[in-house]
Amino acid sequence: MQTDNHDIFFMIIGGTIVLVLLLCFIVSFLFVYKARQERHKREMQEIKKQYDQEILKTELEIKEQTLKNISEEIHDNVGQVLSLAVLNLSALEFKDADKASQKVDNITRLVEKAVADLRNLSKTMDASNIAQVGLAAIIQFELEMLEKTGMYKTTFNLSGIEKKLTGSREIVIYRIVQESLNNVMKHAQATSVEVALVFSDACLVIDVADNGRGFTRTNTNKGTMSGNGAGIKNMTSRAALIGGELTIKSVPSYGTRVILTVPYTAGAIHH
Repeated sequence: MQTDNHDIFFMIIGGTIVLVLLLCFIVSFLFVYKARQERHKREMQEIKKQYDQEILKTELEIKEQTLKNISEEIHDNVGQVLSLAVLNLSALEFKDADKASQKVDNITRLVEKAVADLRNLSKTMDASNIAQVGLAAIIQFELEMLEKTGMYKTTFNLSGIEKKLTGSREIVIYRIVQESLNNVMKHAQATSVEVALVFSDACLVIDVADNGRGFTRTNTNKGTMSGNGAGIKNMTSRAALIGGELTIKSVPSYGTRVILTVPYTAGAIHH
């Protein structure tokens, strides 16, 4: 009987120890799970913060580049048109009604052209306009601005039905294209530029190609493209930020292709 009591006692003690250990395990597990959850939450908040900062930086760069383009366009194009209008006004003589009417018509056309050019420029004044005019239209406008310099022959191709991406992703895409075109102007020594947008079922592919001097991977570190390769690195990291991939193909003396592939459903955080 005493042995049975001892067995029961040890069973109770053993069961209690097992329950306590199980309880400790459950509490420890919940504590670790909660800590990991909090750490994951902080990491996600930090990633979102970095993403928002990168988007803001991109928007500021777009505005800076746009203001530069607008300044050059006003100086080279709109200013010239208005100067011609002023010359026509100064030469206006009312003695000959027919000649005066012709000059007034010329002045009207010149002013209308200046107004139209200014209206077109306003399309790129703000990155938010991408959502209004569309990514394809604003990239095509960039090419038109490039051709107006008289230094390049440009070609724009659009394939498939244009699909909308979230605003922040389109801003990043636009900046990558803008930076690619800047590299052409600064480094490529090209005479022609072609941009193709392909909207497939699963992704958007943008191909920016020039017929310039090209480069090798080794001389990206010698400043051949945008500041010691920093421009390429910057574009690549931005592509990754929106779940995309950037590929650069270049052959010396045969030009460069910058290919950006962006899936419609990206794993990156976006608004």
